[in-house]
Amino acid sequence: MIRILMLVGVLWSLPVMMAGVTERGYLAGTVKAEEKKRETRRVPALREQTYKKIAEASLMIDPESAPREEGEPAPEPKGTPQDAIDMLRELVERRGLNSFERAQIWNVLAFGYYTIGDIKGTINSYEQVLAQGTITESLEQSVIRALYQLYFGEEQYRRAIEYMERYEALTETQDPGLTFIKSTAYYQLKEYRNSLENALLTEQIAVAQGKEVKENWWYLQVVLYSELKDYDNVIRVLETLLVHYPKREYWMHLAAMYSEKGWEDKSLSAYHAAYTQEMLTKESELVMLSQRLLNSDVPYEAALVLEKGFKEDVIEANEKNLKLLATCYTMSQEYSKAIDAWRDATKFDEDGETFFRLAQALSRQDRHREAVKAYQSAVDNDNKNPSDVYFWMGISLMNLEDWDNATVAFRQAQKDKDKEKTVRQYIRYITGEKRRQEELKKMLEAE
Repeated sequence: MIRILMLVGVLWSLPVMMAGVTERGYLAGTVKAEEKKRETRRVPALREQTYKKIAEASLMIDPESAPREEGEPAPEPKGTPQDAIDMLRELVERRGLNSFERAQIWNVLAFGYYTIGDIKGTINSYEQVLAQGTITESLEQSVIRALYQLYFGEEQYRRAIEYMERYEALTETQDPGLTFIKSTAYYQLKEYRNSLENALLTEQIAVAQGKEVKENWWYLQVVLYSELKDYDNVIRVLETLLVHYPKREYWMHLAAMYSEKGWEDKSLSAYHAAYTQEMLTKESELVMLSQRLLNSDVPYEAALVLEKGFKEDVIEANEKNLKLLATCYTMSQEYSKAIDAWRDATKFDEDGETFFRLAQALSRQDRHREAVKAYQSAVDNDNKNPSDVYFWMGISLMNLEDWDNATVAFRQAQKDKDKEKTVRQYIRYITGEKRRQEELKKMLEAE
């Protein structure tokens, strides 16, 4: 709800309430009003005596509005805005005023109340303008426009909608901005289908009139389709929104919606699109993207995301993140890089697991002597699966033809009953290989 209010707030402001009130503004407004009167309505005349009182009050309310030469200071008012209100309240009660004069007095009173922050008084004054009977069409439009904006600002959304519809009927025009505000008012009333109807109409009017469809007009549709749990249309509008306004929050929202539909490939593509546009700037976002790339069998790209994050000091080089980097390189068979990452991660090792992973990466590179040291470090750090560590240590020692130590390692691994059969086979192999090598040595010595 706060989000919507923020969006609406930039669209409109209260119309200039001094229009047709100050000496300069009033004369211009009177001419327009008279022209309109000749076209459509006949209104009573604004007499000189009443006009002077209105002009005097207007000066008290807004001295800057008085006509003057360039560089000439504003005239000194005879009182404060509150004095002007008091004077106008007395004036409007006088007998003999015609309806148009009363309407103009109430119009200036509205501006006076608005100036001192009395919104209730402002609204009441504008309501009184409309209550005076026949007034110029331009004044009626201005007052109705002010009333729907004021009621909206006061969160009286039902009344705001009534005046919006009255304004549309009076002007006989469709305006996308006004339709959007009406849609927002229905949203605040939790009448989501009425709100959506007007949100869609906002877009239709804008397109028909060749106007730009503003970002928040589309986003309101996203919000409303979400409220109505119409996720297909949430996705459709987000995809449209991103074409015109490619922002991080929309990519993230779209990725989440793809996941909601079970479209994980599309979801990952959306996240990656945000990444390539440098919209992902938080460690959690980059790590999450790397994990998703790894889970989608693109481990090398996952590693590149992490490496860039480390280089730019966005991702902390802690145990968790270094292990993830090492896993990415291991899965992509970049063993040299994996070894470097596992070695960095061992600085944080508390249970020997990281040393075990390092040892396995070293053994894949046939760096068995280093691997044996890493396996021993895993044991020394109380690895929770010592039988596994000893078993693979035995394999590396066999590759080094260190038969005695390999046998010792295998006998330690044999404590795991599940490995007993396999270990016996390796020990028999070692025994046989030692015998073969000894016989070969004797034959060579005999020669």
